[in-house]
Amino acid sequence: MEVVLSSSELDSGVLTAEELCRRYAPSVCRFAAMMTRTSPDADDLAQDALLRAVRAIGSYDPTRGTPEAWLWRIVVNAARDSAHRGERARALLERLAFNSPRESESVETTVLANLRDDDLHAQLRLLRYRDRTLLALRYGAGLDTAEVGAAIGLSPESAGTAIRRALARLRSRLEVRQQ
Repeated sequence: MEVVLSSSELDSGVLTAEELCRRYAPSVCRFAAMMTRTSPDADDLAQDALLRAVRAIGSYDPTRGTPEAWLWRIVVNAARDSAHRGERARALLERLAFNSPRESESVETTVLANLRDDDLHAQLRLLRYRDRTLLALRYGAGLDTAEVGAAIGLSPESAGTAIRRALARLRSRLEVRQQ
């Protein structure tokens, strides 16, 4: 895919994926190294950012700014996404560490608690897609009801009602399962 640029931007007047990578990869890699904690994370970020740019090269609109501005918006968004993934991974590790047996707990107590969690997840998977989505956004992703509503196209009040109803359906499934 090619994007036509002004003659001042490029001698040939066309920005190809190869030219984009050749011209900007070094600066994208330096940016990535400054934004991440480890060298492998920096490599992953730079690769992801350049891949996104190559895939989106057809969407470049010269009326909206320079190719550099377009590219850096993509790179910054990739860095933001990468940071969010890292935060989620760290939070998951913390939760896993929190769920491991404490010295005062027996392994049996921990296993019983995890079995209840497994039962909850099994029943959650049996809910309708919309209910699973609502509960996953609210409790899995930690969004408030307004954010859940915005994510699925509901008002905050409707989202709150839908979440309460989904919880009621999940609760009834769990009660039937326990009897």
